[in-house]
Parts: sequence; C-alpha cells; structure tokens
Amino acid sequence: MSPEEWTYLVVLLISIPIGFLFKKAGPGLKRWGAAAVGLGLTLFTCGPHTLHSLITILGTWALIQAQPCSCHALALAWTFSYLLFFRALSLLGLPTPTPFTNAVQLLLTLKLVSLASEVQDLHLAQRKEMAAGFSQGPSLGLLPYIPSLMETLSYSYCYVGILTAPRSLALASPRLEPCPPSPVPAR
Repeated sequence: MSPEEWTYLVVLLISIPIGFLFKKAGPGLKRWGAAAVGLGLTLFTCGPHTLHSLITILGTWALIQAQPCSCHALALAWTFSYLLFFRALSLLGLPTPTPFTNAVQLLLTLKLVSLASEVQDLHLAQRKEMAAGFSQGPSLGLLPYIPSLMETLSYSYCYVGILTAPRSLALASPRLEPCPPSPVPAR
C-alpha cells in the first residue's frame, strides 16, 4: 500500500472509536468535538493546504451572510471558481496540494453549495411569511436560522464527512448538527 493509503486507513481506524465516544456525549460536545476532530484530521492529512478549505468556508459564509436571497448561485460560482483555481495551482507554479486536500475540497464544495441552497430556501420562506402577514412557525425541512460562522465551520469540518461523503449529503438536506443520522427513505 502507498503512504497515502496507509494514512487514509489510519484516519478511518481513528474515526471509528471516536464515533462511539461521541455517541454518549451531549449535543455541544458532539458538535464542537466532531468539528475539532475533523479539523485535526484535516491538518494531519493536508498540512498547510488546510488553508484552502478555510478560504472556501469563509468565502461561502460571507456570501451567505451578505446575500441570503441569492446565496445558492453565488456559493456555486465561488466554490467552483476556487476549485478551478485550486486544481490549477501546479500550473501557476504554486505547491501542489496533497490528494487528501483534493478530497476535502471536493466534499466541501458539495457541502457548502448544499448549505447555501438551504439558507436561500429559508430566506425565501421567510419572505413568503412576511408577505402573507403571519408566521406559521418553522417550516419542515428548512434550517431554523442562518448559521453563524462557528456553526458553518462546525458543519464543514465535521470529521464524519471531511474525507468521505456522509450518507446525509446524498439523502437529506444539511442540518446544523455536524453529524446527524439521516433516515433512509422508503422505496
């Protein structure tokens, strides 16, 4: 096995017992602990190239805060533009990122565009409620509020989905809890 494959195996083997520890923890420890472990794994596997993921997250969060009504298209443009720049680093004479950094960037792009879509849906639902003149309460399937920077970082760096896409990414909309179990829809 190559060194990268050994590293990935070690990351997976570390992640399993951590999951059992977090299973018994409270919601705060789950959220911030999972984010800390994910950030630690990102730093371990990506080294200084972790900066790319941080730039992507901060840029997306800024777009969400500045333009919640159109943040989905803006986040899509931002994350894919940065991904294009990221993939062209070696052509620009900059250090080539590790394969792990590539995986983190690809998964973050998916997660952040999905998060921006959820925020935009929330904003549109709030505008409809204001136009109707009453509040129906939180709509099912929507985020309860626009996430803060810390919540966005927590969601983005959750160790469960930082190097492998979690089931929830494909089956359900993102939630503010960093590692929510997602129900498998009946078919």
